[in-house]
Amino acid sequence: KEDSKIVKNNSVKTINEIVLRESFVDSTTIGIKGKYKVELNSYNNLDSTYVEIKLSEKENNHWYLKQKLKLPKDGITSCDAKIIDFNNDKLNDFTFQSSVAARGSNEIRTLLIFEKAFSKLKLITNSGNYPNLQYNEVLNCIDSWMVYGGTSTVFLKIEQDSLREFAGVELFDGYKETYLINKKGEHKTLKKEKIKDLEIYTRFKNFSPLIENKNIL
Repeated sequence: KEDSKIVKNNSVKTINEIVLRESFVDSTTIGIKGKYKVELNSYNNLDSTYVEIKLSEKENNHWYLKQKLKLPKDGITSCDAKIIDFNNDKLNDFTFQSSVAARGSNEIRTLLIFEKAFSKLKLITNSGNYPNLQYNEVLNCIDSWMVYGGTSTVFLKIEQDSLREFAGVELFDGYKETYLINKKGEHKTLKKEKIKDLEIYTRFKNFSPLIENKNIL
C-alpha cells in the first residue's frame, strides 16, 4: 500500500510538471532601442499552455523589471515573436503568435503596444479577434485579413486597449463590398458589386480608392 501511494504521487508530479517550450529575448530594438529588454518564455503542462512576458528597463547599466504578464497560448504553434512598430510612433511594439485558425490561413497574434510614458507594454485585449495583423502605412492604421468562405480586409484603429473597426472590404459569394463602420458599430455600405477581375484571396491597403496589398501575410 505504501509503495502504491508513492507511485501515485510521483505520477501526479510528472503530469503537472511545467515544461519550458520556447524562449525569446530582445534588448536592442524593443521600445526605445537599447533602453528596454523584453523576454518571452512559453510553458505548458497537462492543462494549459501559456507565455510569460517580462519587460525590463536599463538604468545605470543594470536591468530593472518593470512589468510581468502571463497570457494564454495554444499548444500547437510556435510563438514566432516579432518586434514591429504598429502605431507609427517610432517605438517598436511586441507581438507573438497565440493561435491559428481556418486550416492555417488565419494567424492569430497577441499584440502589445509599447507605451513610453509608462515604460510598459499595453495589451491590446481584442487583437486575437483579428487575424493576420499588419501595420498599414497608407492609412496609418492596422489592418487584418480574414480568410473564410471569402476574404475580408478590415481596417482598425487603436483606441485605449482595443482595436476598433472603421472600414473594410469583403469579397464573398461573388460580390465585392466596401463599407464603413462608425463608433457605435453601425455598418454603412459604400459600394457593392459583382467581382470581376479580382482574385478572392486579395488583401487591400485602402478601401477608397481600392489599393491591393501584394504582401498578403
